[in-house]
Amino acid sequence: MKIGLLYEPAYWFLLEDLVQGLETEIMLAGGRSYRLTPATLDQTDVDLLYVLPYDKQETLKQIEAERLVINSVQSQEVAIDKMATSRLIIENNLPTPETVISETPDAVTGMLDRYGIALLKSTHLCGGMGHRILRREGGFLTTKVRDQTFRVAFGEQNRILNQTLVLAPPYYVQQFISRSAQTNDRVYRMYVVGDRVVMGTVRVKEGVDSAENSIINFATGARYEFLQTLDEQMVSFALRLADLIGFEIGVVDFLRDSSGHPLLIEADCDSCHLFICRKFQEAPRYNTPYNFNSYLVKRLAEIVDGAPHRR
Repeated sequence: MKIGLLYEPAYWFLLEDLVQGLETEIMLAGGRSYRLTPATLDQTDVDLLYVLPYDKQETLKQIEAERLVINSVQSQEVAIDKMATSRLIIENNLPTPETVISETPDAVTGMLDRYGIALLKSTHLCGGMGHRILRREGGFLTTKVRDQTFRVAFGEQNRILNQTLVLAPPYYVQQFISRSAQTNDRVYRMYVVGDRVVMGTVRVKEGVDSAENSIINFATGARYEFLQTLDEQMVSFALRLADLIGFEIGVVDFLRDSSGHPLLIEADCDSCHLFICRKFQEAPRYNTPYNFNSYLVKRLAEIVDGAPHRR
């Protein structure tokens, strides 16, 4: 088994631990790994390319026409396009917070009229990055920027004008899901490898006292905990979404509603756009059952041996 790890060298400062971890698991599985860029690709004969952050998407499409690429380029594009992912969820009647995708602000104001609060989501970032809480306060829409409250207006480009934040379309807005008093301190993640969910984590953030602090990711102070038992509904929904997006190896994130039912919020995969956070490896109980890279490499070996896979 010869696996090429394709990535942009400029991202080495982000990828060093990840690449070294994958290389170790490939070696333990009896294979060989190769660090590749498009410039060195033709110099190395590999069975399969596994893609990590890499800027030249059109080049990657050309590569895929000649070589086996995991995850497929099409699935990478859908996973990074959060609106496309939400559309798949909604069109296939999977559970998700009430969601509006619109070129006009009417949908935004309508949701705020109903709930008084909403989440304006980033269209191409993961882990809650770029998300913003919107509120209706009196006759105005407001949001916070670095702990300062700004009025919200709508226009042709994003900008701050005096004490007003102007937002440009598209507007990708979801109902804010809280556990209590407009706060939420956890996000669940299912790890998909082929036709299995091999493990699960929950990201927990201490001291959440507002909706604005309910953006749950490692960078904002959340910690990973491992799920000892996987929720059967989350497993089923995660595999269904992986089928719809088409990724072979990836993660699917969930919230729970006030009744405890799971709600799909997004999915990510290692790709030319991003990579799955491995910070759970720093959690105290990290050990063999939670070695995601080991599951990943075993799946790559199965694909090299001819196993069917998502394309």
